[in-house]
Amino acid sequence: MEEKIALEKFLLQNDELEKIESFLAEFNVFQTLDAVRAEIRHSNILAWLMNPKSNHGFGDQFLRLFLKYVFSNNRETIKSEVTFFDIEVFNLDDIEIRREWNRIDLLVISESNKFVVTIENKIETMEHDDQLKRYYDLVTKEFPRYHKLFIYLTPESLTPSDTENWIIFDYSTVYSILKRLLESRKNSLSNSVYDFLTQYCIILRRYVMPNSEIEDICKKIYQKHQQALDLIFQYKPDIEFEVSEIIQDIIKEHDELILDGAGKTVIRFTSRKLDNLVPKKGEGWGTGNRILLFEFSNYYKKLTLRLYIGPGDNQLRTKLHNIAMMDAKLFNKSERKLGLKWLAIYQKEYLKPKDYEESDAVELKEIISKKFESLVMDDLANIEKHIASKW
Repeated sequence: MEEKIALEKFLLQNDELEKIESFLAEFNVFQTLDAVRAEIRHSNILAWLMNPKSNHGFGDQFLRLFLKYVFSNNRETIKSEVTFFDIEVFNLDDIEIRREWNRIDLLVISESNKFVVTIENKIETMEHDDQLKRYYDLVTKEFPRYHKLFIYLTPESLTPSDTENWIIFDYSTVYSILKRLLESRKNSLSNSVYDFLTQYCIILRRYVMPNSEIEDICKKIYQKHQQALDLIFQYKPDIEFEVSEIIQDIIKEHDELILDGAGKTVIRFTSRKLDNLVPKKGEGWGTGNRILLFEFSNYYKKLTLRLYIGPGDNQLRTKLHNIAMMDAKLFNKSERKLGLKWLAIYQKEYLKPKDYEESDAVELKEIISKKFESLVMDDLANIEKHIASKW
């Protein structure tokens, strides 16, 4: 009875919910395309805005303001021979924008100024696989005589792993720059560009920026109706939970496999052959002191399988790493340095965001099952054989 009353109050006494519904009722092209928090879409828009030759009508103004704010906001930490005042006078007519060059989100190149800007754009995802260091090394090698700037762009000014070389920047400043340009250039912009960027600013303000309008309203709703919302969340359909259940069921169907531990976002397992071969000298990982485990990572609409050497006995970890490096093709991540805790020595992608968007649970199960059977028949069998033969 108490739960029903809580739901009644949630539905009857909720002006904030009506405000959110009114937001959602407004047409917005980014909501329609489900691109509110899609990093690739935001990167495409930034690339368009930063290109002086694009048809937005700003010329080089957005790029120039973006870079000037980068220098102004980071004047104490920025390491570059280029200065704020250089940005003011640079001729930016020759700007080249590269998207996804060697997986880098944005690369801004000026040949005449010998200046290259690398931008890593993070909206919902986090850093992985030492990518900032790899990008820094790659750009430094590719542009040896250029002045270089490395920018880590996030909604909340997150600190990059490499603070020595990467500059922190946030979407609140991007929003401010756009609002400033829209106000000053309104009469000279085409209606389509003005409307498009106005809608984009709405998305930034409501969904992307810290303490966004939507976030603030949602917090008020939750504080007022926590009991009702917790009840709703309890019965909310969750595709990631369904994927986890699918994987666990598939593993349990194979007698030669052992399910080590499972949750919604992480599912770990091993094979009986590996379990009998590798001593159980792990520490603080898994449920059976295992040091070598397969792990499905199931979050942000991505499903990836990795084989990890986990924390534990150093001699055993080194031995496993050395054995893996003897076949770098099979153990496709093994050439990386062995860290203090975890090292993925094998990796295979199972699901991409596109799969989640275009497939239902039945179709996802079919995709996962097909790839998993291939794993058992091929890679797992070869991994077991290789480790056993080199032990």
